[in-house]
Amino acid sequence: MRDREKVFIEELTQSKTSFGIGDDGVVLGDFVVANDAFFEGIHFKREWGSLDRIFKKAFLVNLSDIYAMNAIPKFALLTLCIPKDFKEARELARIFGAIAQGFGVKIVGGDTIVGEKLYFSFTILGEKGKKTLFRKPIQKGDFLAYLSPRSPLNLSNKQAFGKNLKHLKNALRFDQILKNSRFDFPILYPKMILAFNEIAKAGMDISDGIFAELARLAKLNSIDFKFFQPKGEWFYSPEEYQMLYALGAKKLKKAQNLARKFRHNLVVFARAKRGKYKKIKKNWHS
Repeated sequence: MRDREKVFIEELTQSKTSFGIGDDGVVLGDFVVANDAFFEGIHFKREWGSLDRIFKKAFLVNLSDIYAMNAIPKFALLTLCIPKDFKEARELARIFGAIAQGFGVKIVGGDTIVGEKLYFSFTILGEKGKKTLFRKPIQKGDFLAYLSPRSPLNLSNKQAFGKNLKHLKNALRFDQILKNSRFDFPILYPKMILAFNEIAKAGMDISDGIFAELARLAKLNSIDFKFFQPKGEWFYSPEEYQMLYALGAKKLKKAQNLARKFRHNLVVFARAKRGKYKKIKKNWHS
């Protein structure tokens, strides 16, 4: 059976009522607008962590989409479904207000309802930069790379990126997330992302895993990929919220130097070629 989400999006895209579907957000005038939702039991479980961590993660995930398109988050609308037995509404408001203030985002509206489970959906409006980074164009010969944070004690690419797959499996099996996990709490690097966006040909944030993001890029650009390294945990790891970039050969050296400046590794793992890419695995919350 074909992925129902994919079928719905394809049908909607083909209709005359859609506009801008296919990127992390959509450009409307001077703003980039993005929306993402978090459902209890689908995207998270309450047992996985504190309310503070869950809510902050949902907000950061949406900010990631805005930064990915080279925009600065400015305004937010929140749709919130509060369970009938929920007793932490005041705390939830405090958490959201604090994190929004920390990123300079103004809350301008939304909707609240009472339901069976906790659910929240953010719509973020970001001020568009001079250049908007889309998921195309990518051409034959362009390099595909992702950013991976490093530390003075551990400069290995594989250690910094890809751990979320193990953390996800642990959460699903034991209803707990390992400490210091970026699956629990994504870390965004807006200054670095905005700098990289200026030299990249195309890009997107890594939410479902590189294997799934490549399928989206391949379809939009009618390309396939030649891989330089074996497909391991780095390839399938979800919710990394690092950036996946397409870079022209002439910009590769500059990109590598920029990554070092921000204490990251630029991991070049593939090159675009003619052909058709096949995704061989489902997303974890499909």
